[in-house]
Amino acid sequence: MNLKGRTAAAWLLAASAAAAALAAAAFIAAFPPPSTFALLYPPANPHVRDGRFAAPVCNGVQCRLCPYDCFLPEGARGRCKVRINYGGKIKTLVYAQPAAVHVDPIEKKPVYHMNPGSLIYSLAAPGCNLTCRACQNWEISQIYPEQAPKKLPVPAALSVSVGHDGRAYAGLVSEEVSGLQPEDVVRRALATRSRAIAYTYSEPTVFYEYMYDTALLARRRGLKNVMVSAGYINPEPLRELLPLMDVVKIDLKGFSEKFYRGYTGARLEPVKRTLLELKKKGALFEVVNLVVPGLNDARPDLEALCGWVRENLGAETPLFFSRFAPNYLLTGVPQTPPETLALARRIALEKGLKFVYTGNLPGSEGESTYCPKCGRALVRRYGYAVLEDRLTPTGGRCPWDGTRVPGIWEGGI
Repeated sequence: MNLKGRTAAAWLLAASAAAAALAAAAFIAAFPPPSTFALLYPPANPHVRDGRFAAPVCNGVQCRLCPYDCFLPEGARGRCKVRINYGGKIKTLVYAQPAAVHVDPIEKKPVYHMNPGSLIYSLAAPGCNLTCRACQNWEISQIYPEQAPKKLPVPAALSVSVGHDGRAYAGLVSEEVSGLQPEDVVRRALATRSRAIAYTYSEPTVFYEYMYDTALLARRRGLKNVMVSAGYINPEPLRELLPLMDVVKIDLKGFSEKFYRGYTGARLEPVKRTLLELKKKGALFEVVNLVVPGLNDARPDLEALCGWVRENLGAETPLFFSRFAPNYLLTGVPQTPPETLALARRIALEKGLKFVYTGNLPGSEGESTYCPKCGRALVRRYGYAVLEDRLTPTGGRCPWDGTRVPGIWEGGI
């Protein structure tokens, strides 16, 4: 192309770019980002609230809720899909927007060192800051809030009746809702005779404000609070939340950076930092590791995980090894062999951990809680059912030798 042709092409390119810029400017002038946002989320939307833990940076906002520390220009969302920069402020898009609500046995969380056999009112909002390849709740954790159901059946009360055989029978009464404010959650938890509220299923860190306000009301009404989390949260929000939490259950997905990055899209070190913070603050917490064949089940990895928990979190830290089942993006991976779970439990016990469990494997020895001194079964379980509980009547002490088992052991409904 000669000089004249190149000049004409350059002028044409410049004119096209100018026209595109003018069109973009006209669009922004007519629909500036806050107005565009307002069309999607009008002021009357009860699920949009001010978010916490953010700071203005350059021409945007930096979210400081979790270790991603997302930088968000106007109108942009974080990796969790549910936090957005609107008008220079962080907004949460899922306040009082439940994506799943159930009444569960507390053993399903799994939490084994608080009120065995009790009911726990469990809720989640959409979104997650991890992208685990085998997430069992991906239908709610990996969606945008716009994709969540507009209405949802939620447990509202527990009805108890006496049958012709003289036995008492209980059934849940549900009702359909389009939102569930914190006071609604607490009222329904009490009405279903739940003794605690669990923030679970997705990742409660990303619906922090909703969880915090609900936990505050729950504490005032005598309910316990349980956070079921992957632990990907920054220290400041964690420290502010801990006084409201009775138990924190952390999913320690694996014990190598390579696995964490490939399987969760996150990093291992921030999760270890969260666990160390829980230990430092004297929180009651339990650790769960989902054992995935071929990915995090190598003996050296299991030994490293167990050794780190023993040395850094303490011998009395409850540690679960759960059986993997094919799901989401890992449907081609087989279930974890029972022998692998037995090996993991044996390694943990050899490392000196006192309370080691195996999950998703009904009938296994690792379902029950044993006295670390005399070896007798203190809480016998089968699946989510508690067959025998010798800790609650004694306030958490072995009835044979008086050994204290850490946890919350309270009787009554």
